[in-house]
Amino acid sequence: MNQVRIALNICTYKREQNLKAILEVLKKSEFFNSSNFHYFNKLHIFVVDNASELTLEDFPNLHLFYNPNTGGSGGFQRGIEEIRKINDFTHVIFMDDDVKFEISSFYILYDFLENVDAGNADRPIAGRMFDIDNPNIQWTAAERWNSGVIQHVEFLRDISNPDNPYTPGKVIYDTDADYGGFWFCCYPYQFVLKNDIIPFFLHCDDVEYGLRCTRRPLIIEGVHVWHKTWEKKINSAFVYYDYRNTLFVNSLYNHLLKIKDLESEFFQKISEYHICKEYLNEYMIIIAMRDFLRGKKWLYRVDACKYHNKISNVKTNKVKNAITWRCVMLRMKLKYFYLK
Repeated sequence: MNQVRIALNICTYKREQNLKAILEVLKKSEFFNSSNFHYFNKLHIFVVDNASELTLEDFPNLHLFYNPNTGGSGGFQRGIEEIRKINDFTHVIFMDDDVKFEISSFYILYDFLENVDAGNADRPIAGRMFDIDNPNIQWTAAERWNSGVIQHVEFLRDISNPDNPYTPGKVIYDTDADYGGFWFCCYPYQFVLKNDIIPFFLHCDDVEYGLRCTRRPLIIEGVHVWHKTWEKKINSAFVYYDYRNTLFVNSLYNHLLKIKDLESEFFQKISEYHICKEYLNEYMIIIAMRDFLRGKKWLYRVDACKYHNKISNVKTNKVKNAITWRCVMLRMKLKYFYLK
């Protein structure tokens, strides 16, 4: 059997009750029961608090770190850096701080990792995501990037339907998926050891990490969490990060549209918001393109915390949008060749 030691990487920001509920389930599990030889001491929990305000009950193998608000990307990256300092793990799970789960997901995953064959041992494992407001409905099993038009594997599967049985422990090896979301995704430690997360702040960090891995994720029935679906989390800042980071990912993996098509897509997006008089979201698309054109190196230079505060508090109007849009279009025409 394979030796397995898991590091659980959780980034949190002002969700104390959610996080404490997660820790309570884990603390009561067999991973912290000294009389259970199989699971005991095989899971360490790394909590990165981007608000730097949590006080948690201390228990063995729980590690808490205060961090500036660098978003989920920066928080998970800090977790990786702390995990590497111990350097005694075989796998790393990335998990959001606002999920609900059953501890059986961890047992099923652990047992699989103990027995997985060498040919599949280096593949990530995508945790399924169920709709937290409709607990029987699976939102996705894993994701296809599709150049940013994301497609969900097994979308809206109803596991209460007896004609579509859900069998905990069943492994799907042949998946048409590119990555698993960071609501719950397990990577081999050797990949995590050598690969940092791009500082996207939020959104698309899990996409890029999965595409960089190049190995298609495995999917296991019973390894899942409940989480809010995408459309329930949208705000103007999310519109900015979603578009900007999609552009970055597509440019890194040769999915970016040619200049003429990119201009057309950009104009269509801002026009849709403009027609609906959603001028703030229109502006977010405009400055997302502007910041993309600054290049990947800019992501590593900018102070993510300060810039997020700026993005979250920006104000605009039709005139400002019209001027900024024309400036960005000109910059796109002048600098696009640098992105090739």
